[in-house]
Amino acid sequence: MHWKEEDYNDLLAGLSIDTSGHWQEWEWSQVGPRTSYDFARLEEYRDAVIVAYRLYNRIGLEHAKCMLAKAPRTAKLLDAGGGTGRKAIPLAQMGFVDITVLDHAPGWLQLADEKARQAGVRERLTLLEGDIRDMRLCAANQFDYVFALGGVVSYCGDPAQAIDEMARVLKPGGELLADGIHSRFGSIRFTARTGNWEAFETLTNDAEHRGQQAVLLPEELETLARQSGLTHTRVWSEFLFELDETIRVGAGSERWEKAILELEMRYYDDPRFLGGTGLILRASKV
Repeated sequence: MHWKEEDYNDLLAGLSIDTSGHWQEWEWSQVGPRTSYDFARLEEYRDAVIVAYRLYNRIGLEHAKCMLAKAPRTAKLLDAGGGTGRKAIPLAQMGFVDITVLDHAPGWLQLADEKARQAGVRERLTLLEGDIRDMRLCAANQFDYVFALGGVVSYCGDPAQAIDEMARVLKPGGELLADGIHSRFGSIRFTARTGNWEAFETLTNDAEHRGQQAVLLPEELETLARQSGLTHTRVWSEFLFELDETIRVGAGSERWEKAILELEMRYYDDPRFLGGTGLILRASKV
């Protein structure tokens, strides 16, 4: 498959944003105050054209596919913090017919609605505006499978409450998957690599520091899951092979992504990597 950056230019229509440089230098502040929908479009563009971010999404989706490998296509799925449907829409295209996407940002859900209609799977999705920490729109024991992909647990502000809520809405016998969770060791490694010495020293010396996102040890994440009543908890590694975030989609990038994806899925449960990268939690409910 040949990917071209211009294929995604429709996401930028009317935003007047210069995206020629590093994505961290894009004019995000000029987009956010407009509408969350505009902000969602810019993030969707980033995740489509920056190889690292597109790969992160593909890795999360691959783990979801593994969890759902034996699931009937009629299983009730919850994509908690599902944003623009990056995982839900491909799963709907695979044949799953009952997927609820919950997100706190209406603009993200609006873009998910548009994408699902374009993909011809809108009738398979239920879009709910809500907080992963308080999913009052969802009943207890409602879903066969719950997943929170893309670091939602780290960024929501209260990982324990988020896992509690996901466990509450999960049916007995169901499974939960959460990925992209910031690990403490991985975060220290990242701040050292980027030269952010203030963050490095804080993470190294303050065991209780969480900053803008939760940074957890593998055993801390497993404890949160068990305290929520989940069993058969497993914490694995994710994003073992970090890519330079300046690399854009282009000639040869699909081949590069495929090779990295194969390595990720081969070694994610290798204990030698645990804690040094991102974390992924898989658990079940009795």
